Amino acid sequence: MLDSGNFDNSDKIDYSIKDINHYIVGIGASAGGLEALGIFFENMPFDSGLSFVVVQHLSPDYKSLMAEILSKKTKMKVLQAEDGMIVLPNYVYLIPPKKNITIYHKKLILTDSEHEHGTMILNLPIDIFFKSLAKDQGKKSIGIILSGTGSDGTRGIRAIKEANGMVMVQDEKSAKFDGMPRSAISTGIVDYVLSAEKMPEELLKYIQNPYVLSKNHISLLQDNDCLTKIFALIRNKTGIDFSYYKETTVLRRIERRLSINQIGNLNDYVRYLLEYSNEIITLSKELLIGVTSFFRDTDAFEEISLKVIPSIFENKISNSPIRVWVAGCSTGEEAYSIAILFKEYMEKTNKKFDIKIFATDIDTNAVSIASTGIYPESIIADVGEDRLQKYFTKKGDNYKIMPCIREMIIFARHNIIKDPPFSKIDLISCRNLLIYLQNVLQKKVISLFHFALNKGSFLFLGTSETIGDWDNFFVSFVSKFKIYQHQDGIKTMEIDSINIYNPENTDAYSKERINFSKLKNSATDIFINSIYEQLIEQYVPLSIIVNENNELLHAYGDINQYLKIPSGKISLDILKMVKDDLSIALSTAIHRVLKDKKELIYKDVIFKEKDVVKSLTLNIKPCIDTKTDQTYILIIFQENKILDTNDNIERFDVENKASQRIMDLEHDLQYIKEDLQTVIEELETSKEELQSTNEELLVANEELQSINEELNGEIITISSQYQSKIKELTDLNDDINNLSKITDNVTIFLDKKLYIRKYIQVDGDEINLLKSDIGKPLSRISCNFKYIDLVEETEKVFESLILKEIEIQTIKGSWYLLRILPYTTKDNKVKGCVLTFVNITKLKESVENIKKFSYAVEQSLNSIIITDVNGNIQYVNPIFLEKTGYCLDEIIGKNVRILKFALMSPSVYEDILKTIKEGKIWRGKLCNRKKNGELYWISASISGIRDEIGEITNYVNVSQDIIDIKTKENKLLIEESILSKILKFSSKALLYIDYKGKILYTNKKLEKIFEIDKNKILNTNFNNPDWIFLDTNNKEIDLNDLPFSKIKTKKDEIKNMIYNIKLKSEKIISVSIDGIPIFDDLNNLAGAIFFLDNKYLS
Repeated sequence: MLDSGNFDNSDKIDYSIKDINHYIVGIGASAGGLEALGIFFENMPFDSGLSFVVVQHLSPDYKSLMAEILSKKTKMKVLQAEDGMIVLPNYVYLIPPKKNITIYHKKLILTDSEHEHGTMILNLPIDIFFKSLAKDQGKKSIGIILSGTGSDGTRGIRAIKEANGMVMVQDEKSAKFDGMPRSAISTGIVDYVLSAEKMPEELLKYIQNPYVLSKNHISLLQDNDCLTKIFALIRNKTGIDFSYYKETTVLRRIERRLSINQIGNLNDYVRYLLEYSNEIITLSKELLIGVTSFFRDTDAFEEISLKVIPSIFENKISNSPIRVWVAGCSTGEEAYSIAILFKEYMEKTNKKFDIKIFATDIDTNAVSIASTGIYPESIIADVGEDRLQKYFTKKGDNYKIMPCIREMIIFARHNIIKDPPFSKIDLISCRNLLIYLQNVLQKKVISLFHFALNKGSFLFLGTSETIGDWDNFFVSFVSKFKIYQHQDGIKTMEIDSINIYNPENTDAYSKERINFSKLKNSATDIFINSIYEQLIEQYVPLSIIVNENNELLHAYGDINQYLKIPSGKISLDILKMVKDDLSIALSTAIHRVLKDKKELIYKDVIFKEKDVVKSLTLNIKPCIDTKTDQTYILIIFQENKILDTNDNIERFDVENKASQRIMDLEHDLQYIKEDLQTVIEELETSKEELQSTNEELLVANEELQSINEELNGEIITISSQYQSKIKELTDLNDDINNLSKITDNVTIFLDKKLYIRKYIQVDGDEINLLKSDIGKPLSRISCNFKYIDLVEETEKVFESLILKEIEIQTIKGSWYLLRILPYTTKDNKVKGCVLTFVNITKLKESVENIKKFSYAVEQSLNSIIITDVNGNIQYVNPIFLEKTGYCLDEIIGKNVRILKFALMSPSVYEDILKTIKEGKIWRGKLCNRKKNGELYWISASISGIRDEIGEITNYVNVSQDIIDIKTKENKLLIEESILSKILKFSSKALLYIDYKGKILYTNKKLEKIFEIDKNKILNTNFNNPDWIFLDTNNKEIDLNDLPFSKIKTKKDEIKNMIYNIKLKSEKIISVSIDGIPIFDDLNNLAGAIFFLDNKYLS
């Protein structure tokens, strides 16, 4: 049969195996993925111990040939997945058409796909499988994305990463279609970006790393110093301190990086981080993996929509602001989901409120993605068709959030541990963040949330999170989905003092932070640095550093007396933080210093503190970073001190400075107006050009649309043609397969290099080719034939281009007729060779049997004649020719009547014809005539030969020459006649007894002596009860002493033995007996003849 990808392996797989500890690799592919899959499996060893589940986008309308194609690329078993199959190592499982596939306890589960033509409902089988794989296998899950369009798999790899699995993606250059790889790579969580050819090597390195193979973190926990250094390196590079994270979570992520980089211990990894700073960024991203989606946990968001949001609006005055804080927003899906729910509620109730959603995250990259509001088309499955159409716009292959939703949200980078919380919040959503933090920090975060929330407001946590010991400050609102309400009437929890933007409290400028140089310092250096820090704190005046944008960068000393905490969104602008009395002075001073690049001192700046009027001197100095050419401003606050008079000192007069500042601003405004007018004119010109370009693009778009319609028509036509051709090829393939079944031939198709292109196999045949043999050279196929080199014989046919036939025998003894024929195309080009193996074992056996029978017939001592149904001779054997004197040419074709003897009775021949026509065998004696006219006797057996339907086609006559036997018979008859007459007229009584002791012959004389009819004693035993042998004293003689017993024992003659015989009439006679033994040709006793003389009468 034709090699196929549909395998029945139920008898080969042990489905009882349930606990196999191995990695399962999910491979997602779409357009162009077939080529990448082929390359991948060609380079993947067949005994890696991995299991592969291939999830490809398949057409629901056509049969998938994936199994057949991939079987040619790997020696692993390639199976189309079936419901309930257990995933085994070194197997490849393929998703069937019209199905989705998931995994549960290493069992594959198949469900019908939900794809619907003509709707926006997308079926995302790769995402579906990857999510189930992550949940089922955890860290032993591996996801690979290959060529394809769209974004299927992007959400799935997030789940795998969250479960500490590994992700590989085909690089965009080698991918035939880069949509899926590009979407996956854009997440920033991909471990490897490689060509399909290089993936297997890195995959094997990864699973063989000792940290992957280990089951605990003991080896890492033993080196806390290295962990501290790693945390310090990340904090110095990114400003994020991961020492707050749960240790087990951090260790799992670090282990993955060790495995991916093939590093054996933490010390080497620290050196690697110092040498390759990009790895620090990668590790920080690894630790910040945020798995989120729109309306994640649909039922929980339903509760927010039905219960929480209405409750918030009930307690609000119309048009008053509603403030929401989404902490740890990741890439923004959760924030947008909440915004949509608020928008839907306001549209439903016709209410208008100012909704402000503060969405924050420590990951700058994630915040940037969230801010753009662009997501892959795979969000359809989470958002739903109605919301997608209402709140999103299509942008290429992606969807962008509508401005009406985007305007409700403010995205910002925010460290929930270090940075101050927002205030007056009505709803805080912080899902799946607390689970990554240590318990102490969890409590701190909960206290911050309690501080930030209005009384009676709501806290929304993840399903695995809880408020812990703070149940006195929150009440459960919807316990199942971890929705809590701020406890009304309870005093706000005490929390650590919030020192807004105090540099000593921020992670970027902490006293205890570790930098690169500090990693190499000795204990003495550390001590000196601590003294240095104390000197600065004690002797340096209160001062701050700001940048050109007025943003606070650093502070020395306690400056809380000059700064205030703003409400609402936190800003770094120093002019918004400084107290009102100092705002004008600082604004003016910073503007002049930035403009003139000169130091400026304001004296007697008046400000009030708790009804006490104080005088302050401000010293503002420009500080230029020569490396970056950035200008920073140092502002020194000096209270109650008298400064020496100099040119740079001036008393600060609020009114004069304000007037001067207004003049400067008016002057700047004039320049801005002029620049603005120029820009407006340029924009008008650009607008006209853009309008013209837009019109040209509209025309071009119409043309492209027309071309697209034409191309679609052509594609449909070509597709139909291809489908027709495919059907023809399928029918032809079926014809070949069925022809093979009828002829029982094994056929192998070779290319010019003698590589196997295809084969047709007969079930149960000794030539057992495997599916993995396709694509291999003929020389590598195991050959079970004796005395033949297939490659050599095939090459000879390539040279001669002539059909060659050879009878060959297998090691097991089977015979085949090998035909080697050049494979030619329609234009007579030789493209390869075709080898057919016809099993001729039975034919060979039949021929051998015929040869044996023919030899037996030829060598037989019996004459054999074969005729047709009319008696015409078709065959005679040599002995017949010898006996009759005919030559072969003289007898073949003649009728058997040529042998007939005219004097034979006609009834004999009539009996022969009648018997053989009835299908019986005639046996008898015939007298035939030789060529020279001489007569001879034969003992003949004549029977019919029947064909397959039972009709008699020939007759066979097997005869034995009995002329010698006939002569002997005649002689015996004559001798018997003579002997009979002698015995009849003999004077003595005669008795013949055979070797068994039975009486076979008597004469008249014996009848007279024994007074008995001979017919009564023939075939009776010699010790007949009609007479009794006595000795001369008339005593009965023992059986062994009787005359025949003596001859039988001695095998010799007896003479003149005297016996008395008591007859049946009680009469006793006396006889003299002579006995002669008779022997056969082998000198065995055949019987004995006894002569009795009764001259002695009693």
